[in-house]
Amino acid sequence: MAQTVDVQMFRDEFPMTGEWSYLNHAAYGPFPRRTVEAVKRWADEFSSPSEDFFSRRRSTPEETAELVAGLAGTRGDMVAWVPSLADGMNLLANGLTWKQGDNVLIPADEFPSVVYPFLNLQRFGVEIRVVPRNAEGRTDPRLIEAAMDDRTRALAISHVEYMDGFRNDLVALGGLCRERGIELFVDATQSLAAQPVDLVGTGVTAIASHGYKWLMAGFGVGVVIFAEDAIERIGVTYAGRLSVKSDYEDHDYALAWRDGAARFQTGGLNVLGLTALHASLSLITQAGPAWSAAHTLALTNRLAEGVDEKGYDVVSDMDPNHRSQILTFTSGDHVRDGQLVEELEKARVAVTLRGRGVRVSPYFYNTDEDIDRLLRALPLR
Repeated sequence: MAQTVDVQMFRDEFPMTGEWSYLNHAAYGPFPRRTVEAVKRWADEFSSPSEDFFSRRRSTPEETAELVAGLAGTRGDMVAWVPSLADGMNLLANGLTWKQGDNVLIPADEFPSVVYPFLNLQRFGVEIRVVPRNAEGRTDPRLIEAAMDDRTRALAISHVEYMDGFRNDLVALGGLCRERGIELFVDATQSLAAQPVDLVGTGVTAIASHGYKWLMAGFGVGVVIFAEDAIERIGVTYAGRLSVKSDYEDHDYALAWRDGAARFQTGGLNVLGLTALHASLSLITQAGPAWSAAHTLALTNRLAEGVDEKGYDVVSDMDPNHRSQILTFTSGDHVRDGQLVEELEKARVAVTLRGRGVRVSPYFYNTDEDIDRLLRALPLR
């Protein structure tokens, strides 16, 4: 049975839709109304905290973990909270025992927070191999496979690429890595919640994501979600009182790791950020990644047709196997693309400029009218 979704109900959660066509979620995800209310309530009550304040919120991290894990087809005990994508990738990069001469593969033009944690391994004698793009300018599994050898320990890659929304095939990449014993570390910041993600049986070791884009949770809260069979292969680099089974008043200090991904927590979780994430996920999960992906695909199809009619070039890959909720187009001149972003801003259409052109990134509450507003404001090339 087809899912019935009330898009207007979603739009009512975002008051700015009365004035703006916000199509920039790949940069920043705005708070829904319910998230604003949850954060305000937390802040108001924390101005005079009591034991009751903490007891009523003790379950927030676990409840939020179950919600976010569901977006990846797994359980809440596979979730570790981190402050950012970079922290998550560092957790993974430093969780392996490296030997001089080992190597890591990273596609060219990856997001910096994917690259730097692994570049920092060079101090251990680890080689970072940047895999070039193919003739069409795309990440290509064949080139990745050609770069692998018996010293390759990991592949770090984005599921959906930030420049133009190219969606990499995690099942194909997972198969390549699994049969060679290579860890697959995935930046899911541009896909988690917006695209279907399934960690079960794909060969992906773990995904990491920041919370301020499609998860609409603001800054300072991110997540690492592990495949169930991967927990024991990743070592704990930083330890704290939340990492172990002992109570914080137990001064025997037994280094007995907690079960699941909880061992990667140290202390002082960002409960305010998790409160925001919990509230936003209660809305995001009403749409669900599969419906959201189909909805935004229709919107970007409409956009691609419209910009083509106005003489612009779509630089995103239009192969259905690699489409996502992000579409980038260009005038052919980077300076002019920047001017277009400014002109659209004046028309109250929010998009952004990236290296390959004007990046447009709608979400589950956007409508055809948002796309049409952009197209009306876009001049002929």
